[in-house]
Amino acid sequence: MNNKILGILELENRPISHLGALCAPETHQFPIKRLTVEGANVARLIAGDRLLKDAYVSAAQELESQGVSAITTNCGFSSLHQAEVAAAVSVPVVLSSLALVPLIAKSLASGRKVGILTYDSTKLGELHCNAAGWSSKEIGVAIGGIEGSPTWERLADPCPDASPELITTDVLAGVKSLLRDDPAVGAVVLECAGFTLAAEAVRRETGLLVADFVTLAKMLIEVSSPGEVERRPDPNGTMIGNAIDNRVLES
Repeated sequence: MNNKILGILELENRPISHLGALCAPETHQFPIKRLTVEGANVARLIAGDRLLKDAYVSAAQELESQGVSAITTNCGFSSLHQAEVAAAVSVPVVLSSLALVPLIAKSLASGRKVGILTYDSTKLGELHCNAAGWSSKEIGVAIGGIEGSPTWERLADPCPDASPELITTDVLAGVKSLLRDDPAVGAVVLECAGFTLAAEAVRRETGLLVADFVTLAKMLIEVSSPGEVERRPDPNGTMIGNAIDNRVLES
């Protein structure tokens, strides 16, 4: 059994929990531990509310104390808090699927762009990209969104009732619009954690490489340590480490 645990910092809006969604335990081959960030909701994250920083830091520290091996979130706009959260804990932290853009860009031929489909393209800006570790001045990207769609409206609800079919329909429409607007797009990164339900359909319909929050989750678990490391001196006085088995149960 995989004893690595992925910690997920969640919005107060009830997360999408259908199979294939980031926050659905059955989506993963490793345990997850979920924690709601106090005060964090779609409206505040999309608006770029930096006052949420302390709540994200506190929640991340709580997840670390519960033994998670790595930490992410269920909203790509959380990238704004990447630096502060990463500095506050000792486990790997990547708060947004936007962090995958440089890797995906490296897979493309010269002149091709990474298409980013976001929850709201009118709100996603250079600050979010920079916080995720890259700049659109150095990496060619095209950004599209699903704003105005039924999924856009429902994901903002405190308890969204968006079905996998509805999400897939609206995400596919957004990606196809993005491809029509910019034929140079050669791969797609899905910013919203709710979009993971549509990832396979996008791959099938477009033939493109598609990365999302589930991609990020797998990578974080793969590279993270299997447990806390206890530092102790060896007989020669050098600090060495023993991995301590993480036995935190999935929540």
